[in-house]
Amino acid sequence: MLSKMEFAGRKYVDIESFIKQYWNCITAQNEEILRKYFHEDACIRWHNTNEQFNVEEFMRANCDYPGNWNGEVERIEQAGRIAVTVTRVWTNEISFHVTSFFEIINGKIKKLDEYWGDDGVAPQWRQDRHLVKADTLTTLPNM
Repeated sequence: MLSKMEFAGRKYVDIESFIKQYWNCITAQNEEILRKYFHEDACIRWHNTNEQFNVEEFMRANCDYPGNWNGEVERIEQAGRIAVTVTRVWTNEISFHVTSFFEIINGKIKKLDEYWGDDGVAPQWRQDRHLVKADTLTTLPNM
């Protein structure tokens, strides 16, 4: 079982609930609540695009991003104060999988390192070599 922590006045919230509620705020682009998840001097990095944000910059990058977003946390692993998640994030037009490394101290995110990948079909050369399962060649669900 994942450990419990204190957050936002709730005496004990388990890490799974913390992560899922966080991603709900991300996809809803709820800046007011989202801001409460971070230490004021938190550092957020999107390694794929070589971007680093403070909390205010991250609020702009996330909350001003166009579109109506959905998300589903697919996996959560925890080791001490580090939580690693895999989450699918999508709109009607695009879909991503993001692997996130959260460093959580005193119930708030201190560091967040993320790796975003576009969802899509495998390249033709791998399809030609039958390295792709047939069910992955179809359109992604919820798109």
